[in-house]
Parts: sequence; structure tokens; C-alpha cells
Amino acid sequence: MVMRFLAVWLIAGILISGCGFHLRGKIPLSESLSLVAVESSDNSLRQEMIEALEGAGASVVEDAAAARAVLKLHDIKYERNVRTLDTRGKVNGYRLIYSVRYTVTGQDGAELRKSTPLRLERDFNFDSNQLLQTENEERVLREDMIRDMAQRIIRQLSTIANLTTPVQSAEFGAGRSGPAPA
Repeated sequence: MVMRFLAVWLIAGILISGCGFHLRGKIPLSESLSLVAVESSDNSLRQEMIEALEGAGASVVEDAAAARAVLKLHDIKYERNVRTLDTRGKVNGYRLIYSVRYTVTGQDGAELRKSTPLRLERDFNFDSNQLLQTENEERVLREDMIRDMAQRIIRQLSTIANLTTPVQSAEFGAGRSGPAPA
């Protein structure tokens, strides 16, 4: 009975690993992204991206000239829009929006990923009677959005293949690279 149980788990493990399944948190990046520089005007997002890249096995360098690829984070915006009002016309809900565009270029300056927009939204309930608590909650939500954005970018970067000639299809959101057509 125990042997059957172990055999089933062993076979399941082999099948899962054979199909390319990876546990969350360890997203493999291609060799072309093994040595990368990160450029951003937003220090919080830059630091989160560095940690995510290193967690995926990449080495991050400060000097873009020494890198195999450069990840440029630009058009970074954090917005807080009114979502709901109470019966007195006071705000009691916001929609938080965090948007970023990123580009990845190779050593030769060729684009490995064209400018790609990403956007995250969160709803945030606001209570003017508990100002300190709601300010802390908004800060935590913003930090969570930055972490989520970094992980989202990493997942998209994992689709960049090892190439000498990049090919993009960013119009469809795939952004995959593949061999040049023959």
C-alpha cells in the first residue's frame, strides 16, 4: 500500500517536471538576461525588480555597458482616483492605479522586448475617521502593487529566448522572441 502511494507520487513528480512546470517564485530566464542592468526613475520599483531578477537567477549590474541586457522602466505612474462617495458627498473609496512601460535591449542595442505597457488596479476603501490606519493600508497596497508589477515583468521576461536576432509580436501582448524566419 505504501509502495503504491510512493510510486504514484514519484510518477506524478516526473510528469510535472517533464512538462516544464516550475514552482512559483523561481521563473527561469534565458542566458541573454543572465547579466542585466535596471534603469528606472522609481527607486522602489527598481529595487523590487533587482530582487526579482536575482531571485530568477540573473546577476544585476550597475553599469549598462557591462550588461548583456538593459531593462528600462519608464512612464511610471501611481494614481488615486475617486471610486465612491457617501451620502454626504465625501470620498469613501478610491481606485489605485499603478502603470509602467518597460523595454529590454540587448548588448548590441537591439530590442529584445519593445515598449510594453503594464497596469495594475486595486480598490481601496477610505475612512476619514481612521486616517492613520487608512494611510497605512494605502501604503501597504502600494508596496504590494510594486511587488506584483515586478513579478509580472519577470514572468514576461521569461518568454525572451536566447537569440542573436530578436523577433517581437508585442501587438498581441505575447512579446515572445523566436528564431528569425528562413
